[in-house]
Amino acid sequence: MSAPGSTGPASVNPRLVLLLVCTAQFVLLIDDTIVNVALPTIGDDLDFSANSLSWVTNAYFLTFGGFLLIGGGLADLLGRRRLFAGSLAAFVLASAACGLAPNAGTLIAARAAQGIAGALLSPAALAILLATFRERGERARALGVWAALTGLGAATGLLLGGALVEWTDWRWIFLINLPVGAVALIALPRIIASDDRDAPARVPDFVGAALGTLAVLLLVYTVVETDTHPWTSGRTLLGLAGAGVLALGFAARQRTAAEPLIPRNLLRVRQMVLAQVMVLVAAGGLFAMFFFLTLYMQNIQAWSPIRTGLSYLPFSVGMGIASAITAKLLTTRGPAVPLVLGPAIAAAGMWTLSRMDAATSFTAHLMPALVVTGLGLGMAFVAVIHVATGGAGESDGGVASAMVTTCQQIGAAIGIAVLVTLATNLRDDRLASGADFMTASVDSFSRAFEIQAALMGCAALLGALVAWTAHRAGPAPESPTDAPAPSDGKLPVG
Repeated sequence: MSAPGSTGPASVNPRLVLLLVCTAQFVLLIDDTIVNVALPTIGDDLDFSANSLSWVTNAYFLTFGGFLLIGGGLADLLGRRRLFAGSLAAFVLASAACGLAPNAGTLIAARAAQGIAGALLSPAALAILLATFRERGERARALGVWAALTGLGAATGLLLGGALVEWTDWRWIFLINLPVGAVALIALPRIIASDDRDAPARVPDFVGAALGTLAVLLLVYTVVETDTHPWTSGRTLLGLAGAGVLALGFAARQRTAAEPLIPRNLLRVRQMVLAQVMVLVAAGGLFAMFFFLTLYMQNIQAWSPIRTGLSYLPFSVGMGIASAITAKLLTTRGPAVPLVLGPAIAAAGMWTLSRMDAATSFTAHLMPALVVTGLGLGMAFVAVIHVATGGAGESDGGVASAMVTTCQQIGAAIGIAVLVTLATNLRDDRLASGADFMTASVDSFSRAFEIQAALMGCAALLGALVAWTAHRAGPAPESPTDAPAPSDGKLPVG
């Protein structure tokens, strides 16, 4: 039944709740990558300069990652459903502004607005999921679906972007969000119960939120700009130092605030903290893989946008299969094995990608590597998100989910920015030594995949540490969120 003081459905169908919140998250993840194959067309149409074009993607990553902690706090303060509805509406409006943008500046500003709306929507969606699926087995399966969206959404964004650019117009990569968002907003009051207005609301530490948000924004902005300002330049060093000072201020504020932005009880669960770091490292490798492999397919193999998108289907299939199997195994065997084995398998797939050349066969080389990488990442992300949110009670669900997505977005932004700088420097060195442009480019891509494989290897080591820490801590205590589901199979919300 719905909570006292709430309105809406007396009970909810958990499958419909899962479908709704995952649809919203899927749209956000698609927008991480959907613009990649459209960038050349967008640049020509809106007269972007070579340096400013990257901000079509970076503006979204920057604001999404920067405002997530505020989003998590607002989910717990304003209520999960209220924030979900408001931020979804804002995301739809920002998507419309992107699709109708008349010039470069407007598009970049609209992409930043999309990122802010996404930063509020994602933690609200995951908090709803955590509140709906309270029994451990059901929650593990629901989180398996959620985790699978990370790679599936990114790969689908490339496929959908390629199809829309080739068959319609680049503006539809944004306008397609409008009908999806409208249907979700209409269905929302019929699927999700209203927030409990009688429950005491925890007012988050907005001073801490400002410090944390500014630290993340400055860090990501500084790293993204290293393609034009070297790592040793005064501007880059000053930006990193400023981000460090803000981060220290944030940490000090969290120690003294009456209502810290990140509840201290969450920080005391060591396996949760380590799992967040693992998400950050793994996301850096995953999204960088999409970035460099798309460049390889289009610039080296000269594939069309639609063929590029279709080439990621093996990855999506592998990740979907591994996610489904791992989610079932979590209920009986725990997360220890997939936490280690998943990133290790993904590392092997990415190392295989690093062995490519200008004439590499898709069927014999790229497709098997993508399947292996998808299997590993599907296994890893289900397990790590399960651990990263498993110690949070219902009242902390928004913050715990925001921490996961913050690490994911920051890892993606920093991973791409750092690897682009390293790959560009290597390409320039190869050109200076007399190599032709194609050979130099392939060498730089191979180096990027080697580093991504190393990142996944680090994620596997972190997974082993997470598993060991969780084993030492013992089983988590039972809490109200672990109560069994009612016999009718429907779970109350609110």
